[in-house]
Amino acid sequence: MKLRIVIYTLLLATLCMGCGNTLSMRELERLEACVNDAPDSVLTVLTAADMPRWGEARALYALLTVQAQDKSGLDVADDSLIRVATRYYDRKGLPLRRLQAFYYHGRVYANAGLSHEAMTAYTRAKEFVDEVDAPYSVGLLYAQMGVLYGNDYDYQRALESMQEALRYYGLAGKVRLQYIAKCDMGLLHLNMLQFSQADSLLNEVLTWSDAHNDTYIKDSTLDLLLRLYDATENIDALDTLISKYPIEKELQTASTYSIIAHYYALKEDKSAAEDALARAWSISATAEDTARLWHKSYQVYKALGAPHAALRNHEQLLTHQDSVVRITLQQPLIASQRDHYETRLKVEELRNQQQRYLMRGAAVIVLMVAVALAIYVRRFLRNKNRQLIEQIELADELRLTIYNKEQALEEVHHELSAQRLTYDTKLYVMDQQISQLFRARYQLLDELSKTYYEGTANKSEKDKVYKKVLTEIERLSVDEEFVQLEDIINEYCDNVMAHIRAELPKMFSKIDYHLLCCFYIGFSGKTISVFTGIEANQIPVYKQRLRSKICKSNAPNKQLMLDKMK
Repeated sequence: MKLRIVIYTLLLATLCMGCGNTLSMRELERLEACVNDAPDSVLTVLTAADMPRWGEARALYALLTVQAQDKSGLDVADDSLIRVATRYYDRKGLPLRRLQAFYYHGRVYANAGLSHEAMTAYTRAKEFVDEVDAPYSVGLLYAQMGVLYGNDYDYQRALESMQEALRYYGLAGKVRLQYIAKCDMGLLHLNMLQFSQADSLLNEVLTWSDAHNDTYIKDSTLDLLLRLYDATENIDALDTLISKYPIEKELQTASTYSIIAHYYALKEDKSAAEDALARAWSISATAEDTARLWHKSYQVYKALGAPHAALRNHEQLLTHQDSVVRITLQQPLIASQRDHYETRLKVEELRNQQQRYLMRGAAVIVLMVAVALAIYVRRFLRNKNRQLIEQIELADELRLTIYNKEQALEEVHHELSAQRLTYDTKLYVMDQQISQLFRARYQLLDELSKTYYEGTANKSEKDKVYKKVLTEIERLSVDEEFVQLEDIINEYCDNVMAHIRAELPKMFSKIDYHLLCCFYIGFSGKTISVFTGIEANQIPVYKQRLRSKICKSNAPNKQLMLDKMK
């Protein structure tokens, strides 16, 4: 243990030399590992450094400072520093740090006499018990909750908390803390008048403290055993205790001397009883001591067979209690008013702060909505403009396709003779029929395209032309034209579509048949896109897929189907 302390001291010295004005997060984590074994040295380093300005480093600095102060025996009652930690760790951070932040906030509240606030903080810390693997910290938490329950006379819940503390101390290997918890449990059993349980626990603790020469635990246990044997008027046990331990020298308190006075009174030693009682009165310092001594004086004189003196002391006890109550009730009204107005100011400040937060939050939300709306409108207009350009390009290509088809038809017409019908004439007749099938709509698209490009610069007029183009393009994809188109293909392409429907009846969908018609005629990708609604860049993919299906089939005319596909 001494070696570890030396190592930690060297570590802290290194930090002091190299940390500068503000400790980094890494250095704070190194201090965090040392705080349980060397709290004084950690506190020295922390107080020599500046507090970080933001983030978890600031919160951890505050937590470690209060933790080191508490472990160094400093009863801090100002929560301004620990509040920095709980404010940060309220919603984020490692579970152990969150537990410790609320635990030490509870310790500060307890030092300030704010029991309700302390229990609230401990209860919040208890929320993280299942998330941490730190039995020592959890044991401290349950022990302090047990103390608060005991102060509020809720002895059963206090005992349950102390039992949990004892269990976690055992898991942490903290033997001394286990016996401190057993001593506290003995006090609770004593207050619950469960004398046998108290006697067993306290004697176990006394044996351990005696063997390990732990003066603090031994003195506390002796005081409780004196109170136990005094309450049960067990003279033999008091004899053993007083003869074995120098109680009058080690426990020089008003409570101890009053118990010894009662002990001598039970043994009918009036002189020794009155002498011990006088010594108790001489060192009494608080109103609680006074009340206890009046009560003990009553018990002493009652045991000595002096009823009149016992009655006078009992009356003095009642008078003293009345005076304490009267003084309490007669506290200046101005103090209560001051507290009231201070509370109102704090509430008003919190309300104003909350309103400011709400207004800032609302402003941020409005700004985010405005930005999102602007981005959406910008993208919408950009997409609409792109679609308009694409559709006009399609219309222009359709116009060019019609023109090219008509030119080809005229050239074939001049080359063919009237006497001979060859394969080329079949194509001519097929193209002529296809042209007749779509000529009227193509001419309309051609006129609309010319109107769009050459007719007017007015945006509203262009939008009307654009919508008309879209309507006509959509009308090109109806099934009626494809039925007639399929008949033309069968007539001039060796009944290829009829073979497909007969030999591969369940292989293709309706859109597949439309695509096959377009491929057999030789339409361009953008023209097929107009008829089918498929993106132009996807047309080659569809064509390859259809060819693959035909290749994998067992159709008798498979080669004809593939050869006719352009």
